[in-house]
Amino acid sequence: MDFRLTEEQEKLRSEFYKVCRDLEKIKPPTYLGPEAMFKKDENWEFHLHCAKEFAKRGWLSLGWPAEYGGMGTMMDRVIFAEARGYHGIPGVDLVGVQMLAPTLIAAASEEIKREFLPPIARAEVMWAELWSEPDAGSDLAMIRSTAIKKGAEYILNGQKTWSSGANRANWGFGIFVTDPDARKHHNMSFLLFELRTPGITIRPLRYMDGESALNEVFFEDAKVPTRNIVGKEHEGWAVVNVLAAFERSGMDMLMEMVRWLEELCIFCNETKRNGLSISKDPIIRNRLAALACELEAARMLAYRVADMQNRNEMTLVDAAAVKIFSSEICERLTHLATDILGPYGQVKYSKWAIHNGLWEKMYQEYFVPIISMGTNEIQRNIIASYGLGLPRMR
Repeated sequence: MDFRLTEEQEKLRSEFYKVCRDLEKIKPPTYLGPEAMFKKDENWEFHLHCAKEFAKRGWLSLGWPAEYGGMGTMMDRVIFAEARGYHGIPGVDLVGVQMLAPTLIAAASEEIKREFLPPIARAEVMWAELWSEPDAGSDLAMIRSTAIKKGAEYILNGQKTWSSGANRANWGFGIFVTDPDARKHHNMSFLLFELRTPGITIRPLRYMDGESALNEVFFEDAKVPTRNIVGKEHEGWAVVNVLAAFERSGMDMLMEMVRWLEELCIFCNETKRNGLSISKDPIIRNRLAALACELEAARMLAYRVADMQNRNEMTLVDAAAVKIFSSEICERLTHLATDILGPYGQVKYSKWAIHNGLWEKMYQEYFVPIISMGTNEIQRNIIASYGLGLPRMR
């Protein structure tokens, strides 16, 4: 692919960065790390404010077909994600905009598209993903929650877990067993539902620092209209595979790490130990340089994914590669930062906290992208079997 941007894309890129730079000036100091938007009220309000700013410019529907209010290309979406990631700006519903909307465009009926895409583009509705269950995470096909059809409704029963932002969102989507007697992968359906529906109970899961972004969601005879199905009944696994590719292209996380690495380099240049700047230590210089190279390589992979999406050539293998590489860079960056900062890397909410306590927060949370959206072990299996044609492990 040609990595050069057109003149129009360069202008749009400048506008993306300007708007995000201005929004960063009013970002709450407690907005630290991934999923920060879900943890505190002021962060959620900031997210909603940013979403409205982006919506009025049409940026939440970048890359959509024009008939659904879209503008621009998938590459424009990636450039937008660059700007947001670098400045640490929310405002794009991780589930609704980045995952569900392109899935609806690819797999939903015309009626569903017309009903659900416009509110996403206008930032009127926020979404949550309800996939994993207590006994079905990486092997999602083992879900047990059911949606049994009764007349014009599905009756939902069961439990979902690790649902990011479900306590904040308005709507959710999930997969449920709709034919208990059918074989695995051919027994489930993909459904959309309001999270305030009677029979749905949401309970937060607390991190060890007391904060919460994740939730358990319980269904007890919750009723969902049958028209809220995406794809065909009992063929939800095909929709899951469509959505999975959109979920893992991740330029925003990469650019967030680029910014963190820049801040870490500034700290190393300005801080002395034993009379010399930390940056003079050849081991530290080498480790910082290695991470910078890895991040640049990951950016090129993300650009390649966007180019393939533009040409409708995206595969699960490409998405899996980006997901593995970028999430493991996050792990290495977090470990390096806490090594360099020493005891100061364990401090937050204090005048002694470096970078406002970002690294303490990230050290507790870096494992999330490695496990979530399908563990990296599962992603390697996808690459091995679908990409390289290797035999499946028994």
